[in-house]
Amino acid sequence: MNRWPWRRIVPLLAGAIVLAAIGWLALRVAQTPGTEEAAASAAIETPAGAALFRPQLPNEGSFRKAAESASLTLLADPATAHFQVVSKTTGQVWRSYPDPEDWKQEQLTGVWKNNLLSPVIVEYANLSNYKAASKTVGLVDEKGYVENFQTKPDGFTATFVLPAGGFKLPVEVTLHDDYVETALLDQGLAEGDNSLLNVKLYPLFGGQATKGQDGYLFVPDGSGSLIRFKSGRILPQSVYNYSIFGDDAAFYLDDPNRQRILLPVFGLKSGDQGFLAVVTDGAAFAKVFAAPSGAIGTSNWVTAEWQYRKRFFQSVSRSTNAGFYTYGEDRFESPRRSVRYYPLSGEDSGYVGMASVYRNYLMKEQKVQRLANVPSDIPFYLDLMGGDIRKGLLLDDYMTATPTSEAKGLLQEIYDQGIHRIVVQYAGWQQDGYSTQGGYFPVDSRIGGSKGMKAFIDFAHTLGIPVYLTANYTENNNGDDGFWSRRDGVRDLSGNVLEAPDGAKLVSAGFYRKTLASDLKEFKKLGADGIRFENGIGERLTTDFNSRYGGSRTDEIGIQRQVIEQTKQTLGSVAVSNANAYTYDLIDHIPLLTDDDSYDIFTDEAVPFAQIALHGLIPYTSQWSNLRNESRTEFLRMIEYGAYPTYLLTTAPSDRLKGAYSAWYYSMNGRDWLPELTEEYRKADEALAPVQDKFIVGHRALAPQVKETIYEGGYRVVVNYGKSAYDVGSVKVPAQDFAIVKGGETP
Repeated sequence: MNRWPWRRIVPLLAGAIVLAAIGWLALRVAQTPGTEEAAASAAIETPAGAALFRPQLPNEGSFRKAAESASLTLLADPATAHFQVVSKTTGQVWRSYPDPEDWKQEQLTGVWKNNLLSPVIVEYANLSNYKAASKTVGLVDEKGYVENFQTKPDGFTATFVLPAGGFKLPVEVTLHDDYVETALLDQGLAEGDNSLLNVKLYPLFGGQATKGQDGYLFVPDGSGSLIRFKSGRILPQSVYNYSIFGDDAAFYLDDPNRQRILLPVFGLKSGDQGFLAVVTDGAAFAKVFAAPSGAIGTSNWVTAEWQYRKRFFQSVSRSTNAGFYTYGEDRFESPRRSVRYYPLSGEDSGYVGMASVYRNYLMKEQKVQRLANVPSDIPFYLDLMGGDIRKGLLLDDYMTATPTSEAKGLLQEIYDQGIHRIVVQYAGWQQDGYSTQGGYFPVDSRIGGSKGMKAFIDFAHTLGIPVYLTANYTENNNGDDGFWSRRDGVRDLSGNVLEAPDGAKLVSAGFYRKTLASDLKEFKKLGADGIRFENGIGERLTTDFNSRYGGSRTDEIGIQRQVIEQTKQTLGSVAVSNANAYTYDLIDHIPLLTDDDSYDIFTDEAVPFAQIALHGLIPYTSQWSNLRNESRTEFLRMIEYGAYPTYLLTTAPSDRLKGAYSAWYYSMNGRDWLPELTEEYRKADEALAPVQDKFIVGHRALAPQVKETIYEGGYRVVVNYGKSAYDVGSVKVPAQDFAIVKGGETP
């Protein structure tokens, strides 16, 4: 979809661009040295007497105490810079290298067997030759060694040297009260003629082979997903390797049609021992890399893969889309790239214990506040759709879905059903409706204009109901707000202005920050209680090579947080759909929080990790109830996951928006849904009202299709997805229903 006014279209000098690109490419190829010559010039001279890294495990007798806390001891081997973390309570050991007992059965050979022994695995390439293949190596095959190993009061520092590739990688390992932190440092990092693509630091930390124990890898795919330890896996060489906070549109997209990673975490459980890892500094440049047993070696392992450069498409013709994939010369800058590893034991070693640790992290480090003084009834999130457009024969047609005058009546009807704690989120109120981004004000006159919207908000306030206005400032498809894509759009390294899937141009963060700052006074005039940001701010991060506004993903996190803070200061509240974790200390609820994973063939089950971490901190919803694919199953999952009911409704007939560009959803007429939403709210309120401010402290399967969620105080919700009743002890749950178990009762 592209509706740019003719007066804004600037003719492109296509021929000149093609000629310039071809000339640049020819010059680049002509200047490319041979691969062997480049590799030789990149090499670092190894000093006499350097202890080269050997293809063997470190000697466990050579580890010495480097630091200790009240609960943990850090041991380090100066020769390899490998380390062990030992629990003072249980004596359990977490190693940064393969378990010696598992290593005896390792059948992997060659470079990758050596890589698993290395404290660092590096992928690099010779970028002066765009045809050269990348190399993935460790210290063994690079004839590497450890330089400048030094202890410090709380750990140690060292530098890994890879002479053949020409790299020096300074690292730091620090022990804290209940975790150990590993960090790659930019200060002192050295590259020769070759260029770093990515680095895995201590990738085998906590890794374990499949030995019949209850074990799994936890990856933060969607709400969370488990990869269980097992043999005979389908497609055994498959690995999980996806970017924290989602793909970067400026580069090659790994797989855009999947659940995004919202949380910078991963973990591993093996028997009664496990860990949770929290990626902190530099998280926007990290991927989560998980290798189940059989993918790369016999161990199951999961780690952070730090990106220094990523592939992008270098176009050479705007008319034919011809080009090739290559890497940018400049690396992503981050002073520190760090991961905290929290060792876990016993019942705390599973995904519930991991989520509890992350909840504590959010409260302690991000200052996310626990909910307090909650009302006796749960919230009901009412999303209203104002209008949208559809393609007409000559001109686009506008379709009114919910005029503000009619929205009053619908809101009153829902309120009269006894649902009083309503939160309204009004979408599609802007000029030309939901599909149109740019120039939000004034409110479209066909749904009542700004005067009608203010009257609706004032009416809602008489019922004690807050109203958020839904907006997306990260896209523009009409050129309003003074937006000119060639000046104000997000660009990739080729200079291309990036587009959203619907064809709208992506807006540089510096530009949308100015636009929203100007618009906030208009939101304030309407009496809006907040903005619900969707499909951009708080959800999407893109490296921007626009020379006017450009910045990294970390820079955009900073701008997004500024925008959210300014909005909250002006209006009082902010919501972000399916929000990334870096917003959690600033937002008041999360609409449409994902409650599933991406259904990868090597993952085994989705778990409510995000919901366990967030319940009692930030209210959240799942999918709109009237737009579910499997109505009963998804209702029960909402109850299991502690999410609140939400509906997307209109006052127009359900088929009114058929053919709309974006708001094409069916079955949205509010009065058609009034009986069902009232009953759903009643059931959800029965289950969840007593635990709105309670943490989830347990989650498990009682039977193949029966799940139990446990809250503080022993309050339990048992959900039966099966087609037959669950009847064990004092707990009876009808088929496809749920039951409440009060504290003290045992199911």
